Parts: sequence; structure tokens; C-alpha cells
Amino acid sequence: MQKTLTTLTENWAPSSLSQKVFLAQQVRQHEKAAATASGYQMHALMQRAGQGVFRHLKVIFPYVHNLLVVVGAGNNAGDGYVVATLAKFFGWQVTVAALDPDKPLHGDAYTAQQTWLSEGGEVIPWRDADFSIYDVVVDGILGTGLNGPVRGDALDLVHAINASSIPVLSIDVPSGLNSDTGAPLGACINADCTVTVVAQKAGLLTGQGKSYCGKLIYDDLDIADAFNAIATPHAYLVNYAHLPTLNKREANAHKGHFGRLLTLGANTGMPGSLRLTSEAALRTGAALVRAYCHSDSRLPISMGRPELMLASDQLSIHLDWSSCIAIGPGLGTDEWAVSLFNEVMSHLHSTQKPCVIDADGLNMLADSSASHQSALSKEYSVMTPHPGEAARLLGCSVTEIEQDRLKAAQSLANKYNAIAVLKGAGSIISNGEQSWICTDGNPGMATAGMGDTLTGIIAGLLAQKMTATEAALYGVCLHANAADNVAHQYGQRGMLASDLFEPLRVLVNPT
Repeated sequence: MQKTLTTLTENWAPSSLSQKVFLAQQVRQHEKAAATASGYQMHALMQRAGQGVFRHLKVIFPYVHNLLVVVGAGNNAGDGYVVATLAKFFGWQVTVAALDPDKPLHGDAYTAQQTWLSEGGEVIPWRDADFSIYDVVVDGILGTGLNGPVRGDALDLVHAINASSIPVLSIDVPSGLNSDTGAPLGACINADCTVTVVAQKAGLLTGQGKSYCGKLIYDDLDIADAFNAIATPHAYLVNYAHLPTLNKREANAHKGHFGRLLTLGANTGMPGSLRLTSEAALRTGAALVRAYCHSDSRLPISMGRPELMLASDQLSIHLDWSSCIAIGPGLGTDEWAVSLFNEVMSHLHSTQKPCVIDADGLNMLADSSASHQSALSKEYSVMTPHPGEAARLLGCSVTEIEQDRLKAAQSLANKYNAIAVLKGAGSIISNGEQSWICTDGNPGMATAGMGDTLTGIIAGLLAQKMTATEAALYGVCLHANAADNVAHQYGQRGMLASDLFEPLRVLVNPT
């Protein structure tokens, strides 16, 4: 009996504290207790936050001599005043501009403000600041407590900073960003760098949040151990480097040990998608891959890849042959596609085989009967929608999906009883109860065929007896890490989905 590729549990969680993700309310609720348990008062914690931000500021922008710190009236402003004071001591020219200079601060933020003033610092109205003369702007305007749209002067200030050409470092979260969902609240600072403190916030790690944050740096302020003992993670970060190493193959292995994968799609005029899916499965280690396609697509699929088997008729025979199924790439929605989809779903309902559903397979699943949807199981089924497909599956808009990607992935998993992979920047894997955000990947992946390749990678792992959760986690991270390797060597622009095959082959072979 061959070993499975890994021994990952269904509820696997990274051991590293930096891999855990929390909501803003959890930070507000637990940071004081965590600080106290770690030997810090909250004033000292604010000082540590400001020191951490200033330390990273010096590293990322070493040329800074003239600094603008823009503050609001909350704890985020307190951090800003600490940064300003430290920068002044360091010898920089520092200007603090306030959203509302007459609005009183309270608690530790007030203490930080008074320290700045006692050292000879001044606070000017932000409209009096000449943005063109500064090297860098530190954004301490709005923190994680924002729960409504940015309005009034704050809106004008955000627009003014974004319209300037000055680099921006945001404290904890770019002002205007929902730190739980990653959705901008009307308007949001486009930061070049964000230093987030105490805990990793979910909204900074996926979707639009990744764009607004720029380079994301996490500083736990030395209270992570205590914080983690109190708060339960909302999600986990995952990347290929932190996943358990894949097991090596046993010496007596043969092709019968590594699955019989049937890929289905490639309607007339759409052979490329299924070709990518099928070859990606081979490169991931699936031993036998048969592509079932429209007869018009046979020749272009077979050209240059003789290792792929082909079929275009007698579907039931090939379904019986398979131990794993992937359906959707290039499938289309015509009569041929609908007939094929219905037969596959009926087969899955009766056999409960491992499967991956993607592309037009997902679109038909969204419109299918409850009996077809009941063919899936979180034990052996993976669905891989992009936001448009996710919107159709959940009966909502793409905007609603992007406003809370974690919630959308959880809803998909629960509604369709499958492991959901919501693709995009910071792809999310969810089983409905636990979610993971992939930190591998880059914008070069925004090109045709990448999703088809991911489908093949996940299906290839399922064929080799990974569970659905394992296959989704490893598949997403392998796919993204292979793309990172390509980008590192050649750059992001011009990346092709098929460029991932060679680095993928290296990654799945442990040294």
C-alpha cells in the first residue's frame, strides 16, 4: 500500500503565530489583556508600536529627511505622534498635520500628543500642509475602528494624499480600509507600505486590501504569545514553504498507485483549457490522465503531449475507468456540454469520487438541481471559482463577493458542501468552518489559463489520494509558488500558464 502524499489533518493550522489571522474587534478586545500578560501597560504598547513603525520607516525609506505625519483623533493618531517624536529626535524635519487640530485626544493618544508638543513640535491643520515638499507621508488618520464610509474632511484628506506623488506608510491599516474584509469604505489611502501591529488583520491579506496596503509588514510588539493564548484565529495564512513536505515515492511504486484522472471539457474551439489542466495534473504527479473532449478538440490537445490519453465518446466507460474527475475547463454551455455535465454529476452522486469543478462546470452547477449539488462532499470535492463565478454560485454581485472574500468562500463551501477555493489576490481556501489565505502568488498570474492550470494541479493531487482539503491547500500554494519562481527569474509581465510546469515539477519533488 502506497503512502498518501502527506499526513495533513482536515483542520490543519500553522504553528507559527505570524500565520494566524484575526479580526479588528478581537484586537481591540484582547490587546490590553495580552499586553498586561506580557508585562506592558497600554501606554508602553503605544510606544512600542511607534518605535516599530519608525524602525521600519527608516529601513524602507532610508532617504527621508523631511517627514509629514498626518493624524486623526484616535489611537492611530497616538502611534503617529510617537513616530513624529522619534523622527524629530533622529534629526529629521517633521511636520504633524491633523485632520482636526481642535478635536481633543484622550488616554494614551493624548499623552503621546503632549509629549510631541513638549519637545517643541507643532500641529497644523492638514490643509496648510504643502504635500510637495515632503519625502514620505505617515498615515495615522483612521484606524481599525472605522465602520462607515469616509466622509467630509477625512474624505478630502484621503483624496489629497492619493493625488500627491509622495510615498505613504500607513500605521496598522491604510485609512479608509475595512481591516476585516479588505473593502475600501468609500475612499482609502493607497499605501506603499503598511506596518500592522499586534495581530495580522484579515482584510489586509486578500483582494483589494492587498493593493491598498502595498508592502505589508507585521510587528507583534512582543505580545503575540499572550494574544494567541486569548484569541481564536479567524483564519490562517498558508504558503508552500510552511506546508509539511510531500512524502517521497516508495521504491516499488508504479503508475497504478497514482490515480486515474479523467478531465472533461474542451468544447469546439476551446481545446487549450483542458490541455493545460491535463498537463498540469501530469506535472503534479498524476500517473494516468485521460482528457474527454469534443471530437473537434482532439487534435490540438494531443499535439505535443503524447502522454495524454484522449476520448470523445462512450462517456460512461471512461467515467467508470476514472478514480478522480475534473470538469469544466473549456466546457462551454451548449447542448453537448449540458449533457456531459449531467452525466458526470449523476456519476459523482452514485460513486462519490474525488472531483474538481471549475469554469463552466461551476456556471452549470449554479443553475443545477439540488440532486446534482448533493453529489458533492467536503471530503472529496473541490470547487475553484473566480469572483464572477462565485457571484453566480451565491446569487449576488461580484462587488458583494469582493467586499468580504472570506465570508464568500465560507458561504460557497457550506452551500455546495465542497472545499471552496476563491481565486484572486490572496486566494482563499475554506471548508466552511476554517479558512486559509495563500500568501504566495503575484500579479503576473492575471493571464489566460492560470485557473485551468490550478484545476489540474488540485485534481492531480486528489488523484494521488490527498483529501480535498489537502489537495486544495497544496494545489493553491504550489500553483502560486511556481508562479513566484517564474516571476523571480523572468518578471511578471508575459508570464504564461504553461510556464509553471517546470517549476511545478521541481516543487513537487522533495529534496
